[in-house]
Amino acid sequence: MTKILVVNGSNYGRALEGLGELTTNIIEFIENPAVYDLILFTGGEDITPGLYGDVSPKGMCFSNIHRDREEREIFKLAMKHDIRMIGICRGIQFLNVMDGGKMIHDVNNHTGSWHDMVIPSGEVIRVNSLHHQMVIPSKDAEIIGWSLKHRATKYYGNKDLPIATPEVEPEAVLFKNINAAGVQYHPEIMEKNSVGYKFFYELADRLLTTKNFSDISSKYMEKSCYHTTQTE
Repeated sequence: MTKILVVNGSNYGRALEGLGELTTNIIEFIENPAVYDLILFTGGEDITPGLYGDVSPKGMCFSNIHRDREEREIFKLAMKHDIRMIGICRGIQFLNVMDGGKMIHDVNNHTGSWHDMVIPSGEVIRVNSLHHQMVIPSKDAEIIGWSLKHRATKYYGNKDLPIATPEVEPEAVLFKNINAAGVQYHPEIMEKNSVGYKFFYELADRLLTTKNFSDISSKYMEKSCYHTTQTE
């Protein structure tokens, strides 16, 4: 049976129910990583800025270096054993940094809102938003979901200083160099029949069942079962 490790947040496993056996036992994973098929990195604190070469002198980043170190060891084992990885909220931010990306330290107008995410096929999906940071993916990563409209009006980067408005506000990213993907929104608290939940579930299923990672990317250029709903 497919085995999935849910890291530091058992409630996030709801987003993957039905895809395999879910466990939160990190020690068991460390002792026998080869039997696992997918790692889910979950939400929580910000990623320590030093891990991507930044500093946060004004305290915009609320990080937990102990959690970062633990999850980095899990990440290294997953890479060694060729295990696919997926992230939710902090999880996508962690994978983004492990892939060589950086972070926008703070943005406004995202926490506690709902908005539309557009995917490469042109379809629009309604998602929630509970984050105050934003990923800046590496050049090799592929953004497969972004805010239909820029929600933020203020962006702060390294040294907690204002930076220019990014071209897009990423909501879902493929990290081909590390065989991983993630979403910025929270599917685990969405209705299972919602389009946003189904998008994440399908992404995880593709990570588990698609051998060639580039084939995952090509799927998001095709029309799917998603319903277009522009509400903004």
